[in-house]
Amino acid sequence: MEISTSTNICAFQRGRSRLPVEFAIETCAKAGYKVLDINFCMAMNPESPLRTDHWKEYIESIGELAASHGIRFNQSHLPYYDVDKEKGTDKAEMMEVLITRSIIGTSILGAKWAVTHPFTVYDAASNMQTSRNVNLQYYAPHVETAVKYGVGIALENDFEYNRSQPMQRIYCASIYELIDLCDAFHNPEHVGICYDFGHGNLTGGFHRQNLNAIGSRLKAVHVQDNHGETDEHLMPFYGSIDWEDAMAGLADIHFAGDLTFEIQEWGRYLPTDLKYTIAEHSLIIGNRLLDYVKKAQSIPS
Repeated sequence: MEISTSTNICAFQRGRSRLPVEFAIETCAKAGYKVLDINFCMAMNPESPLRTDHWKEYIESIGELAASHGIRFNQSHLPYYDVDKEKGTDKAEMMEVLITRSIIGTSILGAKWAVTHPFTVYDAASNMQTSRNVNLQYYAPHVETAVKYGVGIALENDFEYNRSQPMQRIYCASIYELIDLCDAFHNPEHVGICYDFGHGNLTGGFHRQNLNAIGSRLKAVHVQDNHGETDEHLMPFYGSIDWEDAMAGLADIHFAGDLTFEIQEWGRYLPTDLKYTIAEHSLIIGNRLLDYVKKAQSIPS
């Protein structure tokens, strides 16, 4: 198990502008990172090179830059949109192209798992069976693409976004819905689960229980913190998650993947010339989390 981070770790700034992925790779390399999660959500930017005819060459250049710094990619995050609300639109058509390119890009960069979000069919209200069936139908061709290129799709746990009354149920906010969806593909080699600790904290914070339920389906993690109210994407220990107990959950199931940060909001407002401190501090925090895993592994069950 190694410490990893999404390439969005130091991308966010004031407003909507983003620092390029090349900046993140070089900054993380200088801090000491050897493993990164390539965040293909950058394709959602209308000016992204992933939207051009030279998208494949661009991805290859990212791989060459990372390799020059001794960095490997362990996973990716696919672009996403509201599949239910935006179906049939020009945006949906473009997003489907970008998602396919990102799955292929995951393979080009040598990463094994591409993380994505299940979606909710809102017109079905609280009938999650409808959402389950539509997700199975929607993701089937993406899984086929992933299989073709030798990567897997890791489905991520969600949470309820709308806290007004009546609350809107969100499919796969329940970890058990996510497990059911994952198993319904009957392809454990190419369909697994990404557990987002921040999302888990917004649905009760039962991280150790959730991880034990997920078991061997777990292929990737998003390590981020919050205070149990909004999806803040903070550095661990800057929110309310009990990280010693959460890491014990990874030890319980003998998770063999990496600890991957997704903390783009932490340090958003730091000046560009201080962004490197985010990467440096995250490695210190990551090593403490690894200590918790090792401690839990040494305790007899």
